[in-house]
Amino acid sequence: MLREQAKKVSVLPRIADLACVAAAFMGALVICGLREGMGPIAWLAKRSSLSHSGALVTDEYLLFLVVSVVAWEVAGQWSGVYRPHRTERIWAAFRSELKITVVWAMLLASFLYLFKLTSITRPFFLTFFPLAILLLSARLIGVLTLLHYVRARGYNLRRVVVLGEPERAAHFSRFIEEEAGTGLRVVEQRSIVRTGDDMFEVADADFVDEVDEVFLILSGSGGTQELERAVLKLVKLGKRVHIIPGIFDATLFRQSLSDFAGIPVLSVGGYGLDEVQSAAKRTIDVVGSLTALMVLSPIMVLAAIAVKLSSHGRVLFRQERLGQNGKQFWIHKFRTMFEDAEARLKRDPVLNAKYLANNYKLPKGEDPRVTKIGAFLRATSLDELPQLINVLKGDMSLVGPRPVVPPEIREYGEYAPLFLSVKPGLTGYWQVQGRSEVTDYARRTTMDIEYVRDQSLSTDVNIMLKTIPAVLRRKGAH
Repeated sequence: MLREQAKKVSVLPRIADLACVAAAFMGALVICGLREGMGPIAWLAKRSSLSHSGALVTDEYLLFLVVSVVAWEVAGQWSGVYRPHRTERIWAAFRSELKITVVWAMLLASFLYLFKLTSITRPFFLTFFPLAILLLSARLIGVLTLLHYVRARGYNLRRVVVLGEPERAAHFSRFIEEEAGTGLRVVEQRSIVRTGDDMFEVADADFVDEVDEVFLILSGSGGTQELERAVLKLVKLGKRVHIIPGIFDATLFRQSLSDFAGIPVLSVGGYGLDEVQSAAKRTIDVVGSLTALMVLSPIMVLAAIAVKLSSHGRVLFRQERLGQNGKQFWIHKFRTMFEDAEARLKRDPVLNAKYLANNYKLPKGEDPRVTKIGAFLRATSLDELPQLINVLKGDMSLVGPRPVVPPEIREYGEYAPLFLSVKPGLTGYWQVQGRSEVTDYARRTTMDIEYVRDQSLSTDVNIMLKTIPAVLRRKGAH
């Protein structure tokens, strides 16, 4: 419930910032018009009359507005400007946003230069940009000031539990309480002696359901495996866990909490995209899959004809896979094997044993089940193109972990719920890092979990950009 509320609240700053950009645009038009003794519409009309292509001037200004809004969202998302500022001072957040506005201005200037929008005057741009900085900064400082005021009075707080040696836990708890503006409230303080074992018992305590975050101050004792199990258990419960190394002096906690007193803190859990990011990811999936289907449809038709003519059987191969939250769906590929594929493999006991021992894979060129056309389709990754339909339907995403068959999920052990928390992808870490060359199944599962850990729109863009050269190199594709 709290997570859903946080997602909804995270939308409001974005809407406010986009309104600020639009207001700066209108303000720049008004100011430029006033300089020449006319209104903004009349000023634009005059600009049009000075141009050989009258309506084009207005169109370019509207295009500039749209690009400004999109560029701000991209720059803000990429930089993490909409991250929670609970542990960050107002001026630190302001400096961070100021850097983003500079990047944003550079993006807009580059756009004007590359697309030759000569109708956008220099006075307009030099008026628009300072206005935007002023409005965006005022929005940020105003909101953070209000939040600090509200949180200092006991509202909009996240409930935390502090675990550690008695003295350190008590010291850190007092420090959080003194910094009321951070929006954190200690509702439980527990002393633990052996980090792993004691923490695992704490993870079963009733009060855990009532907290949002856990601060763990390591004592240096306790097994690593037990600690991992305890942290994983808390993460599965949806808790954000902050691990503070015990080698640092507790007196350092008296410094600013904006970066947790300058102490390195490992934070785990809290995975997932917020509502805006999820909507943006789904939009990219729909637009990307539709565009790819239209552009690649001639190639897909040729591939289908080649599969049909090369061997007897259906053009498309389908198989049951696990999707988000364990929902099963049918994945589609171009058929790359003979219809009697399994019989061909079992005719050779030695090869079949090799297949089973190699995580259900055979080296390139040794699989008797694959047709000649199928080998080409696999090497070029063209056999995967029908999965664009799965992406369009919402069963998959363009980027995500590998879609696995139901029996494979046991290979993920305790990480299975984490793996199933996101949609599988057409491409991902495994596809761009060697695919079939990664024979160790444990390494494959690690890559999938790494994606869940690192997921963001920027991560997706990086993977998609790496997918193109990976496909062209045919690395590990067979």
